[in-house]
Amino acid sequence: MHTIAAAALLATAHALQLPWKPAAVAAPPSAPAAIAADDHRRAVIGGHNWLTHAPPSYFARDKLTVKGPRANTDVGAPVDATRPLVKLGDVAVGSWSCSEGGWLSPAPRTSTEWFIMLEGEGSVDEEDGTRHRFAAGDVVVLPRGWSGRWDVQKDLHKVWAVHTHADDGRSTSPVIATPSQMSDGDIYKAGDTAVRVWTRQPGPVEVRDKATTESIYVLSGEMFVTNQDGSAVRCVAGDTVALPRGWTGRYDVASAVKAVSVVVGKETTSAAAPAPSHAGGKRRPIVGGNWKCNPATASSLDELCRNFDGVAPYLDKCDVYVCPSNLHVALVKDNFTPGIHVAPQNCNFKGCGAYTGEMSVDQIQDLGLGWVLIGHSERRGEFGLPTPAESNQLMATKLQYILDQGLNCVFCIGEPLSIRQKGIQAVLAECADQLTDIVPILRQLSDKSRVVIAYEPVWAIGTGEAATPEQAQETHKGIRDWIAANVDRATADAIRIQYGGSANAGNAPELSSFPDIDGFLVGGASLKPEIADIVKAIAEAKV
Repeated sequence: MHTIAAAALLATAHALQLPWKPAAVAAPPSAPAAIAADDHRRAVIGGHNWLTHAPPSYFARDKLTVKGPRANTDVGAPVDATRPLVKLGDVAVGSWSCSEGGWLSPAPRTSTEWFIMLEGEGSVDEEDGTRHRFAAGDVVVLPRGWSGRWDVQKDLHKVWAVHTHADDGRSTSPVIATPSQMSDGDIYKAGDTAVRVWTRQPGPVEVRDKATTESIYVLSGEMFVTNQDGSAVRCVAGDTVALPRGWTGRYDVASAVKAVSVVVGKETTSAAAPAPSHAGGKRRPIVGGNWKCNPATASSLDELCRNFDGVAPYLDKCDVYVCPSNLHVALVKDNFTPGIHVAPQNCNFKGCGAYTGEMSVDQIQDLGLGWVLIGHSERRGEFGLPTPAESNQLMATKLQYILDQGLNCVFCIGEPLSIRQKGIQAVLAECADQLTDIVPILRQLSDKSRVVIAYEPVWAIGTGEAATPEQAQETHKGIRDWIAANVDRATADAIRIQYGGSANAGNAPELSSFPDIDGFLVGGASLKPEIADIVKAIAEAKV
């Protein structure tokens, strides 16, 4: 763990009088952890502005309120008990227990429920008699519209979250995930409700104006979660955390945290929130793969996605995104290692409507995506077709719209060979022309990590030619200096600038060694396994 991060965590623990110490990475348990030894911790109910936290003791069975025997039972005499934790709009979180017995649930559910089994055994049947069994450690999703039968075979106890929402016409079949099936990724996703498993590695993660409501159950590891006002809680295995929509704060992960959560709302980031791009004065590197209009057949997509499997060890040090062909975005968005972002190659600035051939931010968000790329040279007049180039003013309009709607943006700039041949001053003047209209946008943007500038020497794209590392650094530094002079120094220091001129596994290590090159926008090499070598080079160079 970095010394600064460890010091911050120790300071937080001291302020809260918590017995914090660095912990070894824990293996994911086969069932939820038993009540921790430090269960003197009390629940914190944060409501609609702050985090809510409950240690296992809050949901101990002797703390639940007994509701009495169920009235609609046809097997046994089950008695149930419950304890709510918090209600955040249309999302409620709590715990429930029930003794052995069974009953019919003939009325279709008006909400989607997620729960994790703490102990016991049970089953739910669909109307056609299909039975779904679950036991301690399993995660269960009962979608809106489900009706059928409940049976408790062994006294059970669960932590739950319920999302009340309109009928979305999705499947009403229950979903069960056992501990062995809980690899990172979505267990269930329908409309604005997603249930997923995620892992965060040690280090800080900043969150600003959270776009979703989220209920988290910690499976293993240790982290501190801090509100905007500095109040914090320590979270370990067995804890429940609820974060309201609009929450601003941070995670400080002490030992790798694995959790299962229900996320409600239109997501603008991936499940695994990216680390800050400028923590401790260092810009977090970022690598993108632009597939352009490739591949020709959908049957080739699985192989292209597998090329990115090798980047997994570096995702805690480097952001990675992929720009598939627009026809393929929905086909591949769930096929990458969790933590890899999918970004469409373009979008409009008007939303949905009579805009033939366009795609909107609304459609991008509905797919759960948080990034989009605009301004590529092949849209700015290098497309090879006699169509009007996308102007600098149009790019600024798009960027403002994208940011206002909550997405993040990769903003491409660059120069053709005719300008490069005139020298570096001509190159920087061309780049300045493409940036001038977005100066007010960058100046007002509080989170500079939401915009990434991708510099492309157009003459090097797809040609196998590349600017020398010295030329690339000279141009990147010139762009950063221009931003410092025309926006402000803080923006120049924080904003990430990618190099997009035929980067490959051979030249990535040397390019990565230069201080103003923060990553790569990769074309042809992103269609090959060598993309992992490119990510490795920048991740290791910028540690």
